[in-house]
Amino acid sequence: MSGEFVQILPYVLGATGAGILAGLLPLIWAPNVHARSAIQHFAAGVVVAAVASDLIPEVEKIGRPAGILAGFAAGGVFMIGLKWLVVNFEQKHKGKHKLPVGIAAAAAVDTLVDGALISAGFSTGQQLGSLLAIALAIELFFLTLSVGSEFRKSKAKGWQGVAVTTAIALLLVVGALIGFLLFRDVSQPTLAIVLSFGAAALIYLIAEELLVEAIEAEENLFSTAMLFAGFLVLLALKLFTR
Repeated sequence: MSGEFVQILPYVLGATGAGILAGLLPLIWAPNVHARSAIQHFAAGVVVAAVASDLIPEVEKIGRPAGILAGFAAGGVFMIGLKWLVVNFEQKHKGKHKLPVGIAAAAAVDTLVDGALISAGFSTGQQLGSLLAIALAIELFFLTLSVGSEFRKSKAKGWQGVAVTTAIALLLVVGALIGFLLFRDVSQPTLAIVLSFGAAALIYLIAEELLVEAIEAEENLFSTAMLFAGFLVLLALKLFTR
């Protein structure tokens, strides 16, 4: 892996801090439908840019067709399976749990995967790793804001929402450390499989979490513009830092 974990850590901690901050916001602010939609669209634009402009091209460069397709398929199956588990859990325990356990568990698993993906990205180069860290920081901001907002809606005590969202955010560090230990000595084709898996997970997030909820929430031209703004911001970062 390019560099030691200590070189990756500032990026991971920055993204983790964004998640912790977003988890605190519901204590003082309940985002309305317009604000949530704008944040979701912006996050989706950033993640699309990361996948399209860096992640997929890097995978194509270092990987082999069979491994790339297998990794992507595995990522898709994993995310579909995760959704099935969450939906099944919520249906079985509907009315039994006042707290949003399902969404919190899904966010926790997603954050672990994101942390490992950041480490895998840094293993191929500074630019991919840093751009993934920025994109996933914005994604984590949205995730913990959403989880915190759900805790607030459920009338849970403030400290409960903060404790859960902080724990979710800290899982990014755990995932990054696990990813560093697992992927630091692997071959480039193996890294391509891992990154393909991550690309599928991010595409699932865009299609099934960010845009679906945002579009269902409202139809607003400003929110649509935020989608392109998010894409442009990350694309500009790539162009001016390469």
